[in-house]
Amino acid sequence: MFDLVCYSGVMEATTRPITGDDLFMVDAPADSSVDCTIDDTIATFNFLSDQIAKLPDVMQLSRLSEFERQLSARRLLVAARVAGSSGDSRSDRRRARDVLNTGSESSRSIGRDAKRAAAVAANPGLGEAIAGGTIAPDAIDHLAKASDAGTGEVPDELVQTVGGLTPDQTADVVERYMEDQINVDEVEERYQRQMQARTVRRYRAGGLAGIAVEGPDQLVDAMWAHLDTAVDGQYRTEGGRDTPVEGRKPLDHRRFDAIHNALTGQPMVGRSGRAAVVITIDGDGLFGEPDSPVVGWQVGTGPLPADLISQYLQTSPISVLIQSSDGAPLWLGRTRRRATDQQFLALAVRDRGCVVCRANITRCDAHHLMPWTAPGRGTTDIDQMALLCGRCHGDLHYRKHTLYRQRGPDGRPVWATRPATPSETPKRRPTPTQRE
Repeated sequence: MFDLVCYSGVMEATTRPITGDDLFMVDAPADSSVDCTIDDTIATFNFLSDQIAKLPDVMQLSRLSEFERQLSARRLLVAARVAGSSGDSRSDRRRARDVLNTGSESSRSIGRDAKRAAAVAANPGLGEAIAGGTIAPDAIDHLAKASDAGTGEVPDELVQTVGGLTPDQTADVVERYMEDQINVDEVEERYQRQMQARTVRRYRAGGLAGIAVEGPDQLVDAMWAHLDTAVDGQYRTEGGRDTPVEGRKPLDHRRFDAIHNALTGQPMVGRSGRAAVVITIDGDGLFGEPDSPVVGWQVGTGPLPADLISQYLQTSPISVLIQSSDGAPLWLGRTRRRATDQQFLALAVRDRGCVVCRANITRCDAHHLMPWTAPGRGTTDIDQMALLCGRCHGDLHYRKHTLYRQRGPDGRPVWATRPATPSETPKRRPTPTQRE
């Protein structure tokens, strides 16, 4: 796929449709003995680029996206081969950074690609999957989270599991995999190390001042969740969707105002009845032996040490969801359009955030898989809804796509999108009464 054979006369190539493979392979006549030169390669590339420019704009974007994916994959494979793998992930990343540092990219981009190249160098199976097009370069960032801290090796079964999935789907599969690998005995120790490293720092950049908060994921995520709840409350207080677009505050401005209000003691108005932090604890963890580590899961973050759970229980209002047939009804049919707080809590436990981009649950709403106003008449049932953040929700409707579940290679469900059928396309925006 990636062998490039150049020959004179390529400029007179056929006008057949151009594909991504054309960037990497140009078939020469059987009797050709012309060597491939740099000039030939550049001429071939320029020729293909000129041909693409003659296509309709939408087709150009499609072809260019495919070329970009293949070029990115090729660049990583070459960098991984040149840098090699020493069995030490840090050394591999340093060598890959040196190879990739051509002076044409930012330090951040080089660092990202060096990490990807080091992962490819340490994992032959990953390199094969990228060369075959079954794993996108962006998906490596998620796989790296499950790699060995010392060698950078990613479990082969995980590489095989995510083959053919999108980067967003890969993130979800890797997250579940890492949850399954958690060693409960190490949770408390890791949390205490993070607590020792927590800090708040003030900095200046570009004439502006800022504050950075660093600490355990669970605590930072909890603070951010409360902030998003306050921001959402502020948005609704100011009129929400009924406010003209030109009169709405940007999200960043609302976040800044919410932090200011919190630090100066002014009340932060949140979304009524909506949980900012969701924790799951199974019966064994909650009612286990006194000496056993009681560990729960904070949705969107991961495992919690016992003392943090105790802190939450002492300082936060608690909502309890007991998943049984005797609990609140989770199947409402057409009797109500908007999901109840109990339904949202159940969705939070199931979906753990936006099913497309993994945004925090506080930025999500319950989306009907079959839209409420579509001819198919969607229902407010727990198995007919999914969590989507505002951006992904709006993008889904703008592109006239629909969300559906499919089985991943590991047998677990993963979410994907496809064009909506006429019966799945909303006919009109819901009225304020329908929204309730």
